[in-house]
Amino acid sequence: MSNSHDGFSLKRMSNLMGSRRQRAVDDGEQSLIGPPSGDPGATGGNLLDQDEATPCFVYVLAVFSALGGFLFGYDTGVVSGAMLLIKKEMNLDKLWQELLVSSTVGAAALSALSGGYLNGWLGRRICILLASFIFSAGGVILGLAPDKVVFLVGRIIVGLGIGIASMTVPVYIAEVSPSHQRGQLVTINSLFITGGQFIASVVDGAFSYLSHDGWRYMLGLSVVPAVLQFIGFIFLPESPRWLLKNGRSQEAREVLSRIRGGRNIDAEYNAIRTNIEEEEKEAGGGLVILRILRYGPTRRALIIGCGLQMFQQLSGINTVMYYSATILQMAGVRDDKQAIWLAAATSATNFVFTVVGVWLVERVGRRKLTLGSLLGTGLSLTLLAVGFLLSAQNSPPITLHPGRLSELNLQTIWVL
Repeated sequence: MSNSHDGFSLKRMSNLMGSRRQRAVDDGEQSLIGPPSGDPGATGGNLLDQDEATPCFVYVLAVFSALGGFLFGYDTGVVSGAMLLIKKEMNLDKLWQELLVSSTVGAAALSALSGGYLNGWLGRRICILLASFIFSAGGVILGLAPDKVVFLVGRIIVGLGIGIASMTVPVYIAEVSPSHQRGQLVTINSLFITGGQFIASVVDGAFSYLSHDGWRYMLGLSVVPAVLQFIGFIFLPESPRWLLKNGRSQEAREVLSRIRGGRNIDAEYNAIRTNIEEEEKEAGGGLVILRILRYGPTRRALIIGCGLQMFQQLSGINTVMYYSATILQMAGVRDDKQAIWLAAATSATNFVFTVVGVWLVERVGRRKLTLGSLLGTGLSLTLLAVGFLLSAQNSPPITLHPGRLSELNLQTIWVL
């Protein structure tokens, strides 16, 4: 048994993935292919049967976890339309507008740095409860903010919740999912992020018709999914892997059996335990990041993964999403409501093509889909940049002060 479980070590991962389609001959291989059937001698070759046998409870866990991703998307996307109303009611200058938008992202980056430590110390479930509580508190503060300083505090608090959720939710979903569905279920989080941005844009449009304080409802409604996630995770279990890693083996077995619908979980349980033991043995070799960088396959995977994330952020998509309504007004759309609804079209496109991407990823392949996405993003950003350049070069200069414009309007009305 120990020889078969040696395949879970980092340096044998490539061989293990290469034999993924072979029939399982021991418990360790069965656990990688999928949860074992009731027959101890059954093999894991029939993936279709395993897909049909996946308990509904796994999907419940994935959806409630991904509400953290939904809140991520909602709280970052809602500011696009809300800012058009807030800057008028609070008389915000450019600096304050930028602070209120970027403070959430900055706070999220800082809290994400502590996310790994908190996950190991408190557990995945407690971290998700903590994040949903922070989301709730931030939503209440934003909805009731009397001035821009309190509003800024609320945006920072929401950012702290985003950072913790973004580090916890994918890990939790991966650890409770059957291995043959792990990739598919983890993508639910990405789908919920773009879905949250789309719902935020629709909410922005709906409340833009209020003559006063419409932005309070836009931002305050984020409390609803946050409270729903908090209540849900009071009753949902901790990750069995975290329980086993922290010496709570009996509880880990009970939770794993509950997640797998009461089926035989001995093979998967033993595989998780062996994997944890090997990680602890390898942990004596120094810092994890140094061991990753010293080993070629993991180093290349880290560079590729981080590189893709870096280029995704540097492409400017966040700027387009956060300021889409403002950009549309710069392009000549003067009516706030019209700009907000047009910005919703951008969020809808993002959401729809995330669904398309989830559907295509297993059919087209990661590399082709990535190259196609990068090409489309590059062309779109080039078109946007050329549009701004032509607008700046061909638009006549404006020399009239806004205050003078109001005075001129009054004089014109008096003359007429």
